[in-house]
Amino acid sequence: MTDDDRPRQKKSWREIDKMRDRSGGSTRRDQRERDSFERSTGYTKYKTNLERLFSGGAPLPDHLKGKPAEGGEDRDEERKRLFAIEDPKAFYAAATEYLKTNEMPPDPRLLDRLLGHPDESIVEKALARLEELHKAGTLKPPPALRNRLASVEIESGDPKLRRRAAELRKALR
Repeated sequence: MTDDDRPRQKKSWREIDKMRDRSGGSTRRDQRERDSFERSTGYTKYKTNLERLFSGGAPLPDHLKGKPAEGGEDRDEERKRLFAIEDPKAFYAAATEYLKTNEMPPDPRLLDRLLGHPDESIVEKALARLEELHKAGTLKPPPALRNRLASVEIESGDPKLRRRAAELRKALR
């Protein structure tokens, strides 16, 4: 009986997968690369600098220093609580109280929600803050901002406010 006459045994998918898992060539290579990287001098310097920074032995770099305003943490907590309110009526009431004691926040998500406020003076302030952020190049618009600006264009009774909302919406394209 020749080799051609004998039926060839085919491997099942399970056996093929087991063979693939046993090869392990890429995982060994990844481990070797990781080990050589960790032995490099750059990585060692990076780790020692981090250790010194977190242990208090090194000052914070200038680009990471921020001068928080007094009560800044409290304001951040208030803003987070405000943003967490889901009911629109409760949100607008809480936002009105928040804005009596604080300035308009630089948070685009919060400003987006404030564009739906029933008080047009608050809508105007939120729109002005969004325009400032856009001109400064720091505005990262939330997904619904263009739609919210379109609704301000339609619903606002102030033609100047409508025009400004339209201009900002077109600028965000």
